[in-house]
Amino acid sequence: MKIRVLIVEDSRMLCRIISELMDRYTDFRYDIAATYAEAEALLRQHTYDFAITDLHLPDANDGQIVALVNRYDIAPIIFTADMDEVLRDTFESSNIIDYVLKERYDNIIYVVEKLLQLEANRHKKVLIVDDSLTYRFYLKNNLAMHQFRIFEAANGEAALRIINEHPDIELILTDYHMPIMDGLELTRRVRRKHNKKEMAIIALSSDTGSYATSRFLKEGANDYITKPFSRDEFYARIYQNIDDIEIFNQVKKHFEHDIIHVLCEVTEYKSAETGSHIRRISEYTALMAQLLGASKEEARMIGKMATLHDIGKIAISDSILGKPGKLTPEEFEIIKTHANYGKKILEEAFKSDPKKERIAIDIAYAHHEHFDGTGYPCALAGEDIPLYARVVALVDTFDALMNRRVYKEPWMMHDVLSYIQEQSGKAFDPKLVRLFLKHINRFTAILHRLSTEQAA
Repeated sequence: MKIRVLIVEDSRMLCRIISELMDRYTDFRYDIAATYAEAEALLRQHTYDFAITDLHLPDANDGQIVALVNRYDIAPIIFTADMDEVLRDTFESSNIIDYVLKERYDNIIYVVEKLLQLEANRHKKVLIVDDSLTYRFYLKNNLAMHQFRIFEAANGEAALRIINEHPDIELILTDYHMPIMDGLELTRRVRRKHNKKEMAIIALSSDTGSYATSRFLKEGANDYITKPFSRDEFYARIYQNIDDIEIFNQVKKHFEHDIIHVLCEVTEYKSAETGSHIRRISEYTALMAQLLGASKEEARMIGKMATLHDIGKIAISDSILGKPGKLTPEEFEIIKTHANYGKKILEEAFKSDPKKERIAIDIAYAHHEHFDGTGYPCALAGEDIPLYARVVALVDTFDALMNRRVYKEPWMMHDVLSYIQEQSGKAFDPKLVRLFLKHINRFTAILHRLSTEQAA
């Protein structure tokens, strides 16, 4: 459902500018009211996510509009022509997201950017850790106005359990003095698994001395706020740290895309005969992941990790990888070491993302294990072999047999399928074999499409 915004402003020119910006930069629906009465009528008719309101309206000149939209559980962004201590005090005590001077055009742009930020906040997780129920409620109310997804814990031990369940939490607000585990020990524990650029920690304490501040910062906190604090300061610190995480995540996303691309190129260079084999493995694996119940986004990620299944071959001599004849027993033992090399390489490449690291390593390290325990490097058997390693073992063999290699000609389709059925329960997981054969037309479609693209 689209975001719906109420704009309450009696200046037609300002409304026109806001409308133009909303149409250009968002897909939000919006309604415009010029008076308190019009706003009240619209609030009765529709449900709004956000509101932008002038503080002084023709029929309500003393800010009554704030109380009106608050009654409908909306914290507004306030437009005003002037700023004074009274307005600032109103901001501190009322449910208001922000106040903006309307005299500058860039402030109008800021309002639209703020709406987009509020929408994005709905996907950002924040953990509040404080033994005071009253203070947790205060912090939760302030964060809820800005649409964050909020989790609560009364001590550090409870916080760690929540973090284990939700490792994508972006920000932790923690008190210092708490029973069972205090904020300082919590900070130490969090930093063992999550660095400052992927999970920010802001310590909140009434300790005013520099000793407490320096201890938290040295243990890995991103910031320290002394209680009591103003909302202005609170939100400034929150967004400064959230923005740092956002920038890091964007850089990490581009980095991971680049490193996967580079590693795959290196692998293809080392094994020139494979052509588009790596891309086919990615698509086969993603399709199997979806057939096994993964979401489209998760399946795409798993497919990307599968492209790195033979990354360890960069450590193997070209003379062995490109040998046209049968490998000697000694050469085969060398080839087998690519699983260990792949594991070591990927442990360094994905340190910041444990989930991707686990899937990539599982595939690279275990895709030569056999379901009956006769594979390598660890002779794992059955479901002790990670699921997506079992998947890649199957689709990798299918693709290798269907295509020409330096040491063999392509097999006929019926021979390939007979071999896969024969190896069910031996090399391959029988459940995966049945699923693969049930949807064989979808896998052959990938094979023909990407083989055709390569030929073109």
